[in-house]
Amino acid sequence: MCGDCFIYGSVHVKMPRRDVVERVLSIVDYVLLEGLGVRDWRELVKRDRGTMIVVVGLLTYFKILCFLTRIANLYYRSRYDIDFKGDMMYVAELARRVGKRVEIVDEDLLSIYEKDREVLTITSLVRRSRLVSILLVLLTCFVVYGLWVTAVGFLTGHYAQATIWLTSILLTIVVIPIILTAPFINAATTIRDAKLINRVQELINQGHKVLIVRGERHVKYIVGELRRRGVECEVLS
Repeated sequence: MCGDCFIYGSVHVKMPRRDVVERVLSIVDYVLLEGLGVRDWRELVKRDRGTMIVVVGLLTYFKILCFLTRIANLYYRSRYDIDFKGDMMYVAELARRVGKRVEIVDEDLLSIYEKDREVLTITSLVRRSRLVSILLVLLTCFVVYGLWVTAVGFLTGHYAQATIWLTSILLTIVVIPIILTAPFINAATTIRDAKLINRVQELINQGHKVLIVRGERHVKYIVGELRRRGVECEVLS
């Protein structure tokens, strides 16, 4: 089944090479994109309060990603006159222009929770990653110390120093949920990619050719699993 499957490892805020994408679009029938569903986060938190920290981290991560995409858009608009809304959207627009079928094949938070609830609870994620546990302790100590220094600074009239410390503390508080989200992203990769792999095999068995656009960290696992199923997937540079 060589030549039926192609995969492009995306960087999300970087525009894919148009010549590479267009070459493959002339061959494939389907384009399968990444898109973790987070719209059901309120229902998830209601069901299990232990998932709240991971959910907050994910929402913060997506807000930052959206901000970085806007910055990238300013660059691509000023240099190439391209309205860049993210690499997934960019590939989707190119695919639809030439009549290819586009699907977002991914999980949502509730479906991941139902398959493995430990993936979304903070206690289990901290247990899985010793590095995250160490970082969490260090950052908590930094916040406590910073609050003390800030209070002393304002009380003693060192307003500039106190303001710098307060700003550092606020940034640290924003970063903590994102760090706690990292183990979730790693742990949920297998669950998320399994759905994609099944869809790829289904389409190829039906005689279709497929282009996958997925985050770079997903590529190695997806290619390996497809190969185990007898499907060779060409990695595009």
